[in-house]
Parts: sequence; C-alpha cells; structure tokens
Amino acid sequence: MKKKVIAFYLPQFHEIPENDEWWGEGFTDWVSAKKAKPMFKNHNQPRVPYHNNYYNLLDKSTVKWQAHIAKKAGIYGFCMYHYWFGNGNQLLEKPAENFLEWKDINMNYCFSWDNNSWVRTWSRIRGGGTWTTLQNSNSVNENDNGILMKQEFGNEEEWKKHFEYLLPFFKDDRYIKKGGKPIFVIYNITLFSCISLMIECWNRLANENGLPGIYIISMDAIPGKSSKVEGVLRFEPNYTRRKIERNHSWMTQKYTEIRKRFFKELPNVWDYGFLWRKILKDCLTSDNEFIGAFVDFDATPRKGINGFVAHGASPTKFYKYFHRLLEKTNSEFVFLNGWNEWGEGAYLEPDEKYKYSYLIALKEAIERENHKYEKKIN
Repeated sequence: MKKKVIAFYLPQFHEIPENDEWWGEGFTDWVSAKKAKPMFKNHNQPRVPYHNNYYNLLDKSTVKWQAHIAKKAGIYGFCMYHYWFGNGNQLLEKPAENFLEWKDINMNYCFSWDNNSWVRTWSRIRGGGTWTTLQNSNSVNENDNGILMKQEFGNEEEWKKHFEYLLPFFKDDRYIKKGGKPIFVIYNITLFSCISLMIECWNRLANENGLPGIYIISMDAIPGKSSKVEGVLRFEPNYTRRKIERNHSWMTQKYTEIRKRFFKELPNVWDYGFLWRKILKDCLTSDNEFIGAFVDFDATPRKGINGFVAHGASPTKFYKYFHRLLEKTNSEFVFLNGWNEWGEGAYLEPDEKYKYSYLIALKEAIERENHKYEKKIN
C-alpha cells in the first residue's frame, strides 16, 4: 500500500485579541520559542527558524512557501488544528479560512479538533489543555478560575452550527477523505458524553449534503458501535510514552522522584531512539487504526522543567526510524507530529541548525518506500 504522510499543522502563528489579553500583547508560539533556554548539556534550545523566518500565517506567501516545500518533500497533506468551543466561540480559525479561500495553494488538508478547554496552569478543570506555563498574563486576578475558554459541547442545534461551518471545507477537493468521507480527527472523545449522537447527526447532515458520511478518527478511544467512531490514531510520541508509563508505573514514579530530588532543574528527558524503537515494535495496524510518528519533541519552551523532552534527535536518526516505520506499517495514512510545532520542538520546517535536512530525510524515506511499492505492483 502506498503510504500517505499527513503532518500536523499548528495555526498559532498570528496575533489574536484573546492571546494579547491572556499572555501579553503580540503573543504567538514564536514568543515561547524565542524565550527557550538550554536546561542540560547538549540541550538543543532555543530553536531558531532558518534565516530567522518568524513568519505570520496570515501572509499568503508564507502558506504558499509551506505548501511548496512540504509537497516537494512528499507530504500528502496537513492536519490543521481546529479550535471550536461552542456558543459561537472559536480561536485561531483564520489560517484555515484563508486556506479554503486560496484555491491556488496545492496542498491537501483535514482537521484535528482539539476539543479541550483552554485553561491556565492551576485550573483543575477536566479536559483542560494549558497552552503555556511560562508567559506572564495581563488578566490574572483573585477571581480568575483558570479557565480561558471553556469547551461547550451543546446539543443538536450546536452540532448543526459546527457542521455547517465545516461543510465548505469538507466539500473542498483538497480536503482529505477516506472512502469519500471527509476525515475529521477528535482529540478527546471521552470528554463528550453525547459523541455517538453528534456523529449520527453529522452523518445525517453529510448525507443530506451529498457526502457518504464523516470519517471520525479518535485519539483516545477504540472504534466501535458505542461511540460511532470509525478510526483511532496513535498520536506520537505521547501515545507510546504514556503506554510505557502505564505499564511500568513504579519505574516511572521512581524516576520522577530521583529527578526531582537530584536534578531540580531537569525536565522529563527520554531517549529519542528508545521511544522510536518502542513505536517500531508495535506499528502494525488494522484498517481503522492509523499509526503516528514524530520528528522531534521538546515541550520546555512552553512548560519549562515540567516539559517532556525526546533527547538525541537528528535528521539521520529520523530517517532511519521513519523509513523502518513506513516499511513495517500497513496503515494507509501516517500522521506525523509535526509540521510547525516550534513550541514543542516537533517541526519539519528548516531551522538554523539543520537547515532542510529533516525535509530531505523525509523525502528520501517516502520515496524509498513508495518506489518499492510501485516496483512490486508493476
């Protein structure tokens, strides 16, 4: 099977009023990246984009450049993060809306709905995703409950509004589909008690609008009748790291205690190769299970000593592991983390240290695997 690599795409590189209010004027993820500092020997921080290209995603020339170099490297499409909170609230939507309008940009895409509430570090709300722990906020006060934007799942009326917003994207020829169904990834369906009813509603609306349905992929649940979810995605390296932590909880606890006791300023450091070898050990998937991969990972720009680091990454190692994954997996779509997660060190875009080396490594791995496939079928 010819592999289609989809890279996660972060829209947090343009200014919005909410970020100005919450984190300070002019905040984008570039602020986190620029403030990063090395926290141990050979720690690859800060990460600097090649030629100091601190771009603005509202500039069409930037998006055209991204699509061009991604396509050249063999990327099939982008999986854009989508932030819909209900009650008419959404954030960071403009890059996707521009993408829909700019039909001349030749790049496939789909959405990943990050359906967590946005919260501050101290908020204990279930399903809360903190954006950053290191920025000063302008709006902290004694009445602040830590919730920046709460996720409201609503009822059928809300689901219809959401679907109607998404429909022009779903009908776009560039939108990625499986069996004619637009792919839509949901980060955390366990937060959503009415998920099966929403999916039924969306499938009905899809049929009414000439689509065979919506192909829902979850990052946190097994597909089945109870949820109506058709696929599941292993989001890496978090899927593998958390699996190891669950299976070896006592070792994880001991490591955490030692780290805090003797290395008070050391983040949660894992070996890059160790994580990749664990991914490769279990990368065979079923028809409705999609494998994940990662370029690199380092969340210290956002979370400091609370950040998780996959230490020891390089383009050479990435090529070695990624081409093995493409050889072994039977997953049609391979979801790669990520295209431009600069605040988590998960990016393919060129930087000052490695230039275009990661993109070259990706291209060679994809071409090697697809050449074998084409040779086999011919």
